[in-house]
Amino acid sequence: MIRIKAVDAQNILDVCKLTTNQDGIGTIMEGHSCCNAISIAQAKYNSEMHPNAIYNNNVLIGFFMYKRTENRAETATICSFMLDNRFHHKGLEEKALEHILRGLRIQGVKKVVLIIDKANESAKSLYLSFGFHLTGEIDQTECHYELEL
Repeated sequence: MIRIKAVDAQNILDVCKLTTNQDGIGTIMEGHSCCNAISIAQAKYNSEMHPNAIYNNNVLIGFFMYKRTENRAETATICSFMLDNRFHHKGLEEKALEHILRGLRIQGVKKVVLIIDKANESAKSLYLSFGFHLTGEIDQTECHYELEL
């Protein structure tokens, strides 16, 4: 069973150890995004950022962070979503994203926005399968997607 919990003093070190790298060794840049420690540091200085740990059956499997501004509370931007390399290709990405979207909907979010590195085909495939669509906003390395909840 998927469960989301805010990053706190009890889980922060374990969340920072999560990595998408196949060798299990975390780095500052994790494939298509920065490591969780940098995301958590950003949240420390931006109260609109919400870092969260993802658990499956009480086992920490991933991390996601979203941004919600007071003046646009109906929109959430997913800034980071990752599962540790040990949990890839087990169907947990879909279950976790489904749980995240359900939780955002319960909070009153009506639109979810995210930005994907153009080279990240697996993320693109996952988000498209949930109904996200390209907004048309594209820069050199990233594409913007959104989903109406």
